[in-house]
This record gives sequence, structure tokens and C-alpha cells, in this order.
Amino acid sequence: MYLQQKGISLDIEEQLTHPRSLLRSVLLDRFFAPRACPSTFVLDQQDNDKHIYGLVQVHFRSERPEREVVFMSPALDSGNGIHAIWQRLLNHVCIATAEQGALRVFARLQAQSDELQIFKTVGFADYGQEDIFRLSPTRPQPTIKSNLQLRPQQVSDDWALQKLYAVVTPRQVQNVEGLAQAEWTLKKWRWGEQSRLYGYVWEVDGELLGALHIRVGKHGYVIRTLLHPDASDQAESLGQAILKMINPPTNLPLYFIVRSYESGWVPILPQLGFKPLTSQVLLVKQMAVRIRNVPILIPVLEKTVAERAVPTVVNGQGSFPFQEKHEI
Repeated sequence: MYLQQKGISLDIEEQLTHPRSLLRSVLLDRFFAPRACPSTFVLDQQDNDKHIYGLVQVHFRSERPEREVVFMSPALDSGNGIHAIWQRLLNHVCIATAEQGALRVFARLQAQSDELQIFKTVGFADYGQEDIFRLSPTRPQPTIKSNLQLRPQQVSDDWALQKLYAVVTPRQVQNVEGLAQAEWTLKKWRWGEQSRLYGYVWEVDGELLGALHIRVGKHGYVIRTLLHPDASDQAESLGQAILKMINPPTNLPLYFIVRSYESGWVPILPQLGFKPLTSQVLLVKQMAVRIRNVPILIPVLEKTVAERAVPTVVNGQGSFPFQEKHEI
């Protein structure tokens, strides 16, 4: 209980929609994935007549050999020596998850924070940034002019969504995130999950030009989008269509998460009533490198000069006093 109360959650999206307690997370992991690798690691060590306590929790990304650090305790402002505790916890969780076969460990931290510096100290590298905008529940209702039509996401959209992700996302980010396009595949809701995820797409003449995921929780709504670069001039219309479709209750805020390379949304969101809330840095630590299958090349024999040692007999004993050249 002490570590839960003194810790800090790193999963901003979960905190905005439907936060859950550390104990509940552990119990749900045990119940739904009893054979899965440990998700929570505790440091309990005697040092100079006092106990050192610490805790780190990771989430498993569904059907992907990846982990994400989502909770750490105690918080850095809890006292002296906490920085060292965090470093030990992060080093241990990286080693443990690598032994379990994880290829990458991710984290999302606020920019220019002490927490960010500690993660970088143990080998995490930043590869992007997300800006979070908030639409107040007491906002005036905007005038909706958009006629853009959205339809519910279907299983048959998976391949088109993967292509859209590849077009929108820079190659260096794709290389880091690996199978991240699978994040746009809707999965069935499981009992015990805190929030629900809904998907919609914008299709024109059989081509997907936009997609959005809406995470709905008891504390708010979170929106993420994919918008084809060729349709960036339709960002305002898409945003209005989203607001028209969601129309959340007046007591729930609406959050819009935009990555740094989705710059087309930045001038549009204030026009729709959104205000900047915070930013977070995307971090990764590579635990292994995938090696692609490389075809075996067989060299072609050419006419060369090879040197072959020719034995001679000196004083009745075998010896190799010279080498004779032969062509092959």
C-alpha cells in the first residue's frame, strides 16, 4: 500500500480515461494471464540498518514481444536516494524482460523532467513526442459544418489501416515501433479492462484517408487519429465530424493526442476549442535486434593462381622448403 500511494503513473492516457490502482492491475494480470511473465517487480533490500523499497510495473503489449513501463514507486520527490532506486529497478526490469524474449521496452514521460533523465541514463532513447490537447466539458458548442462521413471500423479494414499507418508515420518511427500498426487493429473488449476502444474510418472511393480511435472511460475520452498527408486540408472537417459523432456528456472532458509529425492538427485544434494540456516524450530501449533472413551467396570459381605446398625430402625427413605455384 505504501508503494502504491507514493508512486507515479507513467501511463497518461490511462490516467485521463480510467485510472486503476496498482493492486487491481496486479490481480487482473494474474487472473487473465496466469502463465504470463511477471509484470510487477519489487525491490526490498536491507541497507545500513534500513530497508530500501521500490517498485516498477510494466504492461504487456497484446500479441507483441514488447513491454511498457507504466508505474514506478516511490516518486522522485519522496526523498534522497530515490534516483538510485529507479536506476536499479529499470536495469532489473530490462534484463528480466529481455530474458523473457521481449524485443523492446517503451515508456512515455513528460518532457524536461527528472524522470526522463533517469530513463536516458539506463539506456532509453527518445524517438518522438506527443502533444495532448483538452476540450473542456464546459466549452461552448462549436458550429458543425462538416458533411464528412465516418463509419465503424471493420476487420476487413486492417490491411488498409496498415498501409495508412505506413504512409503517415516516418520510417525511423516505424523501425522503432516495429509492429505498432497492429495497434490500429480493434480487439474484443475483455472483462476487467478499464476503458473501451472504438474505431472509425473515413473512406473515399474505396481508399482509407483517415482513421480514429476513441478510448472511452469514466473520466474522459481520448482520441488518436491517422490522416493521409494528401488529405491534410480536410483536418478541420474531420475534427468537426469527430465532435459531431462523439458529442460526449457535458461532465466529461475530451482529449486529443497528436504526434509531432502530425503537425497539420496543431493549428486546427484551437479552432475546434481544444487547448494544450501537456506533452510527453516517447522512449524505447532496444533489447534485441531482429536479423532478416539473408540468401546465401555461392561464389563463382574463377581461374586463379593458388599456392600449394609441395613436400620434399631432406636428409630422409619430410620438410616444406619451398612452395610451387599451380593454376586451377
